Amino acid sequence: MKKLKFLIVGILGSWLIKLLAATIRIYDYPIGFNKKAKDTPAIYTFWHCMLLIPTYVGMNSKIQVLISQHTDGEYIAQVLSRLGFGVIRGSTTRGGARALKALVDKAREGYPIAITPDGPRGPRFIVQSGTIYLGKKTQVPIIPVAVGFSSYWELPSWDRFRIPKPFSRALMFYGDPIQIPSNINEEEMERYRLLLEQTMKEMTEKADILARQKDFTFNSFK
Repeated sequence: MKKLKFLIVGILGSWLIKLLAATIRIYDYPIGFNKKAKDTPAIYTFWHCMLLIPTYVGMNSKIQVLISQHTDGEYIAQVLSRLGFGVIRGSTTRGGARALKALVDKAREGYPIAITPDGPRGPRFIVQSGTIYLGKKTQVPIIPVAVGFSSYWELPSWDRFRIPKPFSRALMFYGDPIQIPSNINEEEMERYRLLLEQTMKEMTEKADILARQKDFTFNSFK
């Protein structure tokens, strides 16, 4: 019965994401990186509450996504699989070592990786150290990603998950790559963790402001 529920949610969830996103004006704009960012080996990071739009933008790509082993993670995994993502199960709390090894292997094979560094349970907008460890281990650059909405609903969850309203505007852009040296110690890793966290917060603020501008154009970035 549970497997059937997961199957139904996966089918309906992927369909609903496509339907909603089709009504939204999405601006997917790489900054400080190349125009084929989605297809380049890298570790893409975005906040857990912004999951919906990156899921749509990255459909049918080779991107590998880290999803928790919790029950709610299974629902997300079912949806993402049907949208053409590779799914790796695990988190910093459950299946962490195995998941990190799988991510390292995929990155070394040339696959892009996507992570919500404050997931799966928070704290909200706080980067967890596993993201920096992954960058150090793979020697693949970390690309911070920001998402902003002109209008959205906010759910009463730990991450205050955002659902853009139909016919609104969504802005998604990419920051400069952050390369983690392979020989750094724990203190230096913490500095990189704080750098990524602060960068993502600043980018998110900018994305929110720009997305709400009525006269928004790509020139707003300059």
